[in-house]
Amino acid sequence: MSNELGDVQHLTPETVDAYFRADAATRFPLSHRVPALLDIDPIYQRVILYVPAVGELPDVTAYERIGVQRTTLAGFGGQWFRVDVDAEGMRYEAYLLAESIVDQMQYGTTLRHALSEAFEALRELLAKRKRLTEEKEAGLIGELLVLSYVIDVIGEDSAMVAWLGPDAGEHDFGFESFEAEVKTTRSEARVHVIGSETQLLPSPQRPLYLISIQLTLAGKGQDGFTLPQLVDEVRGKTDRGVRLLEARLSAADWRDDARDLYKTRFQYRSRPRAFLVDPGFPAITRPRIDEVVPQPVHVSGVSYRLDVTDLPFVTAPEPLNGFCEGEA
Repeated sequence: MSNELGDVQHLTPETVDAYFRADAATRFPLSHRVPALLDIDPIYQRVILYVPAVGELPDVTAYERIGVQRTTLAGFGGQWFRVDVDAEGMRYEAYLLAESIVDQMQYGTTLRHALSEAFEALRELLAKRKRLTEEKEAGLIGELLVLSYVIDVIGEDSAMVAWLGPDAGEHDFGFESFEAEVKTTRSEARVHVIGSETQLLPSPQRPLYLISIQLTLAGKGQDGFTLPQLVDEVRGKTDRGVRLLEARLSAADWRDDARDLYKTRFQYRSRPRAFLVDPGFPAITRPRIDEVVPQPVHVSGVSYRLDVTDLPFVTAPEPLNGFCEGEA
């Protein structure tokens, strides 16, 4: 859907994405105040803006994905500036650049000045809309999968209290009788990145379980899901704990205005498994470093990959026993 922002027609990310999924290019006026036509070309993944040729031809040679030329336009008189923007991988940003240019030109500025102002605005937008890395995206997906399941089992209040989230301590979930560290991978093997020497260190008198989740690409499979869909699913199950949920999502660097950047659909590669982190578990922890490394005070920032593919797994305690595969 679209709405009006001043005299410039404003499109939502969903509408822009729909234009790019069309079979042919679409042209429409972008302003009621100045002549400005916008083409969205899904075949060549381009946004093309036409505005009257007033002033000097802007020099955009420093910008790799933008070109400007003077041209004529069939069915319209006079000279026009044609602004071509390569929208591959940044469809909505390309549209917003064109929108910002026209917004500036409505107040009498030249294309050259409007481009300068639009570039500055777009830099600020891109900084705010920076997407999570693939590793962080997978990590948040894993925690939300667990949270969504646990809400169904023990209710919203208990589940939200149990989810400690990214801004808490070393472990992701703290249940009544145990703690859980959720690790999510997109690899064929159960290989997980452990980010510190304390991440797999159990708390005193509380068992710690590593919950291993494997994801794979879903394509158009009916069981597929995206990160934004999981966020919406958990929000739909949350009422009293919505403020806590939003705080946890914010701490994980989730931003709603960047949701259109997460298009990859995932599905489970296998059933999640639970591994008890006991004295025989191959974890690099601070106490173990202190025991075997000379002058261990100089060792910090430990990060390593842990392959649990062939390790024996166990039946997870409630409420995760139904989420994870049972012990063989």
